[in-house]
Amino acid sequence: MATSPNNRIKVSDLDYNQIRENLKTFMRGQSQFSDYDFEGSALSTLIDLLAYNTHYNALYTNLAVNEMFLDSASKRSSVVSIANNFGYTPQSCKTSLAVLNITLTQQNATAQIKYIPKLSSFSTTINSVQYSFYTLQDYSASLNGNMYSFKNVEVYEGTPQTQLFLCTLPEQKFILPNKNIDVSTISLTVQQTGEQPDYVNYSLATDVLDLTANSKIYFIKELDDQTYQISFGVNGLGTPILVGNIITVTYMISNKTLGNGGSVFTYTGGGLGGVVACSTVSNSYGGKESETIDQIKSNVSQSFFDQNRAVTAGDYVSLIKRLYTNLDSINVWGGEDNSPPQYGKVYISIKPTNGPYLTPPEKSYLTGTLLKSKNVVSITPEIVDPSYLNMEIDTTVYYNSSKTTRSADELIYAIKNTISSYRDINLKKFDGIFRMSKFSTAIDATDQSILSSITTFKIYSEVIPRYNAYATYTLNIVNPIYNEKVPEEAFTSTGFYIDNTNIVYYLDDDGIGNIRLYSVIANTGTKVFKNLSIGTIDYENGTITVRGLRITNLLEANFYFIIKTQSYDVISVRNQIVDIPAERVTVNIIQDKTVSTGLISGNNYTFTSSRN
Repeated sequence: MATSPNNRIKVSDLDYNQIRENLKTFMRGQSQFSDYDFEGSALSTLIDLLAYNTHYNALYTNLAVNEMFLDSASKRSSVVSIANNFGYTPQSCKTSLAVLNITLTQQNATAQIKYIPKLSSFSTTINSVQYSFYTLQDYSASLNGNMYSFKNVEVYEGTPQTQLFLCTLPEQKFILPNKNIDVSTISLTVQQTGEQPDYVNYSLATDVLDLTANSKIYFIKELDDQTYQISFGVNGLGTPILVGNIITVTYMISNKTLGNGGSVFTYTGGGLGGVVACSTVSNSYGGKESETIDQIKSNVSQSFFDQNRAVTAGDYVSLIKRLYTNLDSINVWGGEDNSPPQYGKVYISIKPTNGPYLTPPEKSYLTGTLLKSKNVVSITPEIVDPSYLNMEIDTTVYYNSSKTTRSADELIYAIKNTISSYRDINLKKFDGIFRMSKFSTAIDATDQSILSSITTFKIYSEVIPRYNAYATYTLNIVNPIYNEKVPEEAFTSTGFYIDNTNIVYYLDDDGIGNIRLYSVIANTGTKVFKNLSIGTIDYENGTITVRGLRITNLLEANFYFIIKTQSYDVISVRNQIVDIPAERVTVNIIQDKTVSTGLISGNNYTFTSSRN
């Protein structure tokens, strides 16, 4: 006998109501229930229960399967577990770091060497809240007169914690019970037996390929509740700990981003004696949250791609992004792509989160510590400071006051906010591009009353002067430089002094490729040229070179080259960053008054308009 279609169970439907109907259809296909009325019967309740159970199990299975794959997992514990299979440990939260210069003045000092011990405390106030910072190592200084000077002392925000563990089982694992631990601040020592006073320092394992049975390393793993588990070497990958060993772990519990921005620090420790003064080399920075689920997913794939080594430019970007916190934007290019080419080098430019440039200690850490063991031997990494192409924007906006409820000041404020948003989305990073068309469109869309806008700009690029020396200054903005009609509009500079005179000098170009040195007669504004060819300007390639300029002082705080570009778009390459500082934005608004009068005759219209 042929099987009735109603005797077949459909398993493809997962919706509760559809499952319920499928069960009823199946049972109606049985001879015992062919004429049975399921509605209102006790059997209907059993069918509801079966449908609910089927739907529940289907949903659970679907969710469980999703959590098995990196792309579809939604729980942090699942993502972290999958990341562990790739050998990737998600980044913990980070504590803020500040760099200080410290002087200790001590009358009748006798000790030639003085130490600031590990975990010495400092404090600063940020947004009316006091935060504590600590040293994580000893610092020493020699006596000079009656003063000790400690240079580049690094202090870390947070609360120091020390955990002691006794190993009671082979291959035992240990849990650090606190949350918000900055893993990079962990210091771990192992006392081989309780009777021996010597402690052996262990470091975090970063690459299993370098491990031997004698490597003093530990491994760390994030647990479900975002605490951490520490384990030690087994099977020849690191030195195992033994029963009876005592493990001491010191670390910082971080307030994350709340510790950023500290600028004035006070020594709050004791035992140094004398008068302690702190000057800030670098405001506190680098505090951040632990990696989010999306960041972990992205970084796992990058980590798998670069395999913890730096070969290509992409490897450098991936490694530094994962291992270095004080980073807002990064660009890396090979020496063969540099101008001029420098084979055997790789150039790294970083815009830090706490300022425009990296400090010398930060550069040294990047090239000497972070990249040293991951870099190809034949390639030398070099840190290059960002070159900022700061745009001075002058925008004039025409608007119809009858179409807005905003006052003139409120409209100006809204337009400046639009410019700030455009800047945050498109600029302030390497490879950022300023597009005039998109910029103007954004301004016009700020308010329905805006009829049109006209924007002009110049580029201000800061040049670091070398005082009292005949120096060469070269700037390559890549963008072609304007050289038509009025040559002075192409290039000029801010004021400076030369030869220790009280005359203010400036630079400009003559429109045919020569840079001139001149002063200005105050009463008439007439230029007096001192040198008609102190440098050259390549309009097409955007290169400015000034030779033999001996600056003794500046008229203003900074020295800028001011450039007008040929194009209304501005691109950035290599270490350049296009930016629009808020203080260099000028917005003018003009009310558009259109008075229209005319005679209408058929389809002919005659209007008279005026714009004031």
